[in-house]
Amino acid sequence: MNELIKTKDGSHSIFVPELNEHYHSTHGALQEAVYVFVKQGFDYCMVRPIRLLEVGFGTGLNALLTALKSRDFGMYV
Repeated sequence: MNELIKTKDGSHSIFVPELNEHYHSTHGALQEAVYVFVKQGFDYCMVRPIRLLEVGFGTGLNALLTALKSRDFGMYV
């Protein structure tokens, strides 16, 4: 059975014991998602509007953070 764990930045992630696999970095799920999907993805892309395809939705954290960031630019989600 999957377990909800707290990462070092205080955010939560999921751990799958059968696979010994974490959904996000144990150093910080929120920190990882912001760095990878917002700072190195959304903020890096100079083309507007951006069209994104989320594959492997997982916990939805990456999609949620990107959607929230897009609101800052007046884009519709």
